[in-house]
Amino acid sequence: MKFLKKSLLFLSFMTLAFNGYSQLGVTGYSIHAIGVNTNQNKKISEELKAFTNRDFEDLVLETDLFYNFKASTYHQFSIGLGVNFEPFRGFDYINAFTIPALLEIKPLQDFRQLSLLFELTPVLVVEGEAHLRNLWGIRYTFEGNGGVKALAHGLQIG
Repeated sequence: MKFLKKSLLFLSFMTLAFNGYSQLGVTGYSIHAIGVNTNQNKKISEELKAFTNRDFEDLVLETDLFYNFKASTYHQFSIGLGVNFEPFRGFDYINAFTIPALLEIKPLQDFRQLSLLFELTPVLVVEGEAHLRNLWGIRYTFEGNGGVKALAHGLQIG
């Protein structure tokens, strides 16, 4: 199980690292989660969510792989597959498998980096019943080849 835990964490962070060089987005999902996603202008993108409304020892992470349909002027639809897991739990790290459907709306055409998100996700719990989760949030996307540099620069103090 230790190998599985390390593999899931490694896969989650490496996916973001390899694809984050061109475009990176940060999302606040209401009070439930924060997310970091990669380039949505490509057919395939990734997102790592941290469900932050709990103690650190009970932190839940979710890594999703999305297929992005062709974007229109004001919106984009994506559908994906994901794994929901608790990396600090001492046993049985995988909680559920997810199938997120995501609608991203860009209401301000002069400021396309800001968007509203609506996600509807069937959650297939490993040792329990399946349920339907909905999340809404606001995303800011750092565009261009310096996406990671822009994020690092934005977080500098001084």
